[in-house]
Amino acid sequence: CVGTRKGQTSSSEVFGEDQGPLRQPSLLSPQFREKLQDVLPSLPSQDDYFLLKWLRARSFDLPKAEAMLRKSPRVCVRCPEPPVLLQVIRKYMSGGMCGYDREGSPVWYEIIGPLDAKGLLFSASKQDLLKNKFRDCEVLRHECDQQSEKLGKKIEMVMMVYDCEGLGLKHLWKPAVETYGEILAMFEENYPESLKRLFIVK
Repeated sequence: CVGTRKGQTSSSEVFGEDQGPLRQPSLLSPQFREKLQDVLPSLPSQDDYFLLKWLRARSFDLPKAEAMLRKSPRVCVRCPEPPVLLQVIRKYMSGGMCGYDREGSPVWYEIIGPLDAKGLLFSASKQDLLKNKFRDCEVLRHECDQQSEKLGKKIEMVMMVYDCEGLGLKHLWKPAVETYGEILAMFEENYPESLKRLFIVK
């Protein structure tokens, strides 16, 4: 028998007995949705698939999942407009959509090895880089929505490929490492349970 801490909801309460989250997303606990009534209209999506991501990211602890979702800047705006990219970011940050895997999930290819991280951070602010990555995440979310409509099944995760050929000590410059850590934290906090697989190519 698996117990739950006070304030925590078990997976059986969220989905119903012996039901998996992907097989039966309609069994999301009404309690979680009710707690979010004031912010639901501002969310990018209001379906059970979207809400279940936040629950899974916090092991179905309702208060923690609610706090995580409310903290996300995605709650503030329904469909954020992509920021105008600085010329240096457009020119030197390579990568983008490169197709779909066999199940229809978007594949994002990121070229890291040749990147001049120090030069980039001297030419653009950390906030500019974070906004750029937020834009990339919104592009992927939109692709998932389009694929779901096209294929008639829910596509909610993406595959990423990091091309690290040429990666060396120059990439371990502390401000660059800290910025990359913030980018990863932004992805985890605002797009939970969205990474299907990550391949690193050398």
